[in-house]
This record gives sequence, structure tokens and C-alpha cells, in this order.
Amino acid sequence: MQKKETAIEVKVGALVLFSLSLLVAFVLILGDFSFRDGFEFHVQFDNAGGLKPGADVAIAGINVGSVSSLKFIQNENPGASGLTAVAVQVTIRLDNRYTEAVRHDSKFYITTRGLLGEPYIEVATNSLDGKIVSAGDTLRGVDPPRMELIIAKAADLLDIFIALLDNPDIEIKDLIANTASLMKNVDSLIIDNRDNLDASIDGVRITTAEAGKLLATINTTVGEGEQLRTIFNDTQATVKNARSVSAKLDNTLSPLLADASATAKSARRVGETAERVLADKEDKLTRSIDNVHASTESLLTLSGDAQKVIDRVNSGEGTVGALLAEREIYEDMKEVLRIIKQQPWKILWKE
Repeated sequence: MQKKETAIEVKVGALVLFSLSLLVAFVLILGDFSFRDGFEFHVQFDNAGGLKPGADVAIAGINVGSVSSLKFIQNENPGASGLTAVAVQVTIRLDNRYTEAVRHDSKFYITTRGLLGEPYIEVATNSLDGKIVSAGDTLRGVDPPRMELIIAKAADLLDIFIALLDNPDIEIKDLIANTASLMKNVDSLIIDNRDNLDASIDGVRITTAEAGKLLATINTTVGEGEQLRTIFNDTQATVKNARSVSAKLDNTLSPLLADASATAKSARRVGETAERVLADKEDKLTRSIDNVHASTESLLTLSGDAQKVIDRVNSGEGTVGALLAEREIYEDMKEVLRIIKQQPWKILWKE
């Protein structure tokens, strides 16, 4: 009997332990307890959008953390921060394994899984070039759409449309009739010019085909780009040679240009000096030129007179002409001069 009671107590104790274990498991699961290492940072929104503590934080649909808490914050300068005067700051706990996937330029969206799902935060990281998020950082999230604001704006638009319809100054029927007439005219225009439109479409098709052929020809000509690379390399070599030749010409022409410049300066100085000298001696040079001119005229006159004397001598006029013309007189004079040379005393007396 005692053994039977002991067995019942053991069964009851085992059932109680199992129930407690199951309760603890449910608490851990529903409470989203995590024993993994992580860190917390903050994301600010204008509106929480139904988000609650314990909500999931996912990247590409995979849970990487959870929402630890939500609290109101006040902004002293709403315009500069981009937030309303009263906003919400969400504290997120992120698993250390996913630290590299969250950056300062990541986007934080409040969304739901399905139409009736619980709100959660979806993180979108488009680039890994940004700074990695660390503990205590505060980021800006993308504000969720607010259905009440959308409905209010839709109601305002509806009121404006109703007021427009009720306005007696606007003939809605005429506007609708004119719109229908316009559409009818456009339809008639398209039908009447269908052939032209078809021809235009065919022209575009032919142009596209020709462009395709041209691209194929270019592709065939270029091939894998070897010819273009060869042309490019040749062009680079030509440019390099041109630069080398230009440098050599520069080295050669620079001294020549310097010498030419020095020569031009010297010639300019000589010209200036000559101009000053000519300006100072202009009167003397004029008189010298006049004297030379007078001397030239005198020489011409003297030359004319000498020519006349020579002509008279040649014609036998005068003593000299007679001496030169008569050979006998010349011989006598020659004999007299010889005697005087040999016996000069005969000039004073005769033997």
C-alpha cells in the first residue's frame, strides 16, 4: 500500500516538474529572452507605428535583434533634426554576430509581416562603406505612413472635388463633353493617319535593324579590341615622340632666340646712337655734302679743261703739240738735252 502511494507521489512530482519546465520555456520564448552577446543603440522616429517592446529587428527577413524599449523625446530644434517636437526613440538590442551588417547610413523601416502581422523593424543596408554602428549610437529612422493622416488628406481632397463640382461657374458637363470630343478627334486623327503611322513605325524598325548591322560591323572590325589597343599605343608613342622633339627644339631654339633678342637689342642701340649722331651733326653733314658736290663740279670742269688741252696737244697746237707732232723737233730737243746732260758748261759759253 505504501509503495503504491509513493508511486503516485512520484508521478505527481514529475508532472509538476514538467509543467514548471514547460512554463519556464513559454516565458523564455514569449519574453524573447536571449543569452547571446549584443549591444544597444537608438533609432528615432516621428511615430512608433504600433511598435512595441520585444518586437523583432530583421535584416533581409532574418531576425538579428529585438526592440528593448520605447520612450518619448523632445526636440528643441525640430527643423534642424528633421523630427517633430515630440518624437519616439526606439532602443534596439542587436546581436554581435550581425554588427557588420548595420551601418550609419542603413535605413530603418517600421513594417509588418503580412497585412495583419505584428509591427517590426526592417533594416536595409545598401552599402558597407558606411561607419559600423556601435553601442550608444543614435540614428534616424524612416517614419512609417500614418493611416489617419492619409485618410484626413483624402477627405480634404474629396471636399475640394465636391466644392469644384458644386461651383456654378464651372460647367462640368461642358468639360466632360469637350474631353469626350477631344478624345474622339484624337481617335479620328489616328485612324486617318494610320498608313503614315505604319510607315513611320516601319522606318523606325528599318533604322533599328540598320543600327544593329552597323554595331555588328563595328564589333567585327574591332574584334576583341586589339586594333584599338594598337592604335591607342601608336598614338601614345607618337605623342611621346612629339613631346621629345618639342623638348629638343625648345633646348635648341632657346639659345638662338636669346642671341637673336640680344642682336636685336644691339641693333636697336646702334640705330638710336646713329639717329642721335645724325641729329647732332645734321648741319655739318649738309655742308659737307654741299662741299663734295661743289668739288665734284670743279673736278668735272677741270677734267673738261684738261680734255681740251689734250685735244689741242693731239692736234699739234701750241709748243707741246708742235713738239709732239714734229719728230725732228723732238729729236733735236732730245739731242740738246743729251748734250746738256753730258756737257752742262756749254750752256754758259761756247767752245
